[in-house]
Amino acid sequence: MTGHKTKTYEEIFTVESTIQLISELETIVNKIGVYTRRSDLYPFDTVAGELLSKCFAISHSAILLIQAGYPDEAFGLCRSLYESSIYLRYITREPECREERATDYLKFGVTSKAFWFDFLMQRDLKDSDRTDIKRYKDENAIPDDPRIVTQPWSGRRKFFETFSKLEHPTDSPASTEKFRLMDKAISYTDTSSYVHCTQPGLNSYTFEWKEAIRIRRSKSGSANTASKACIVIQNHLRAVLRYCLFGWGYESSDDLRDPSNPVADIFGNDDYVADIGVQLPRDAG
Repeated sequence: MTGHKTKTYEEIFTVESTIQLISELETIVNKIGVYTRRSDLYPFDTVAGELLSKCFAISHSAILLIQAGYPDEAFGLCRSLYESSIYLRYITREPECREERATDYLKFGVTSKAFWFDFLMQRDLKDSDRTDIKRYKDENAIPDDPRIVTQPWSGRRKFFETFSKLEHPTDSPASTEKFRLMDKAISYTDTSSYVHCTQPGLNSYTFEWKEAIRIRRSKSGSANTASKACIVIQNHLRAVLRYCLFGWGYESSDDLRDPSNPVADIFGNDDYVADIGVQLPRDAG
């Protein structure tokens, strides 16, 4: 692209363009008018509705944090958006497994209660209260083992490492494992340090020698966390809606892979980055 001035990722993934995208995708959802069916027969409807609404809430919240002067906190919040995206990617990857995997996702909300009931049963309770608790657990198939809350709902270890790499029917035709790993480095590994308050996620709060310690917002640093948050939102809010549309059977994989589709996979590979003149952040953890 001779004579083309290369833009930085900060110039492409702006707060303004991200706000516009969120609004456009929200309009698409509301115009479709999907109605949930019985959760015992169509559990994916429930999972998709929950995660779709939650991901829009996360995106709106991240933008508000950025606008309020808290870009680091917005970036950390975006890890939840990435995780939700990968959950839906896994659930919808193989259509024949979709409803079973959606059921596993919903069941975890019930089975994980074993942890809290174990706490409750350690209290000094009346026999009648213990009887009521046991009846409730039996009626709702809540197990006795409190350790189940520490197990992955999918039953699969190294979940994000595995399913962030594997292909999905709605991926861009140019999508590569290399690029998906780059995306995970930004959207999961890098964001994690801001979630868990480890280095380098605290760099913007570092005080210099002899600088008075005052409670303040994060300092602007070399890594533009606001732009990186916008990258995650623009990539994975699209992905979340794309997986939902595919899982509902509303659009075919061919339609969703069409670059003109507003929810299409915008990050095919490094060639796409070169084509639009974007330099993705290379400082991701």
